[in-house]
Amino acid sequence: MKKEKLESKINHLEFDTHLFENEVWLTTEEAMEHLNVSRSTIYRLRKTHSIPNFKLGHSPMFPKHLINKILLHRAMLNVKIN
Repeated sequence: MKKEKLESKINHLEFDTHLFENEVWLTTEEAMEHLNVSRSTIYRLRKTHSIPNFKLGHSPMFPKHLINKILLHRAMLNVKIN
């Protein structure tokens, strides 16, 4: 399989209708701890739209399971395929 085809399959995240039913929403501090990154990294990831988030009032909230799913898909791009 060509790398482009594989990347397009991996980059396509199927929408799961039940994804948000049991979603755990993280605050900035919780997302920092979960990802083991600094506050400035969280802000950079938000600014570049690398992680999903929305603002509840003035506070950004991060969907934990969706972040994990996206990061897993991106990690799969780094796996070398024979």
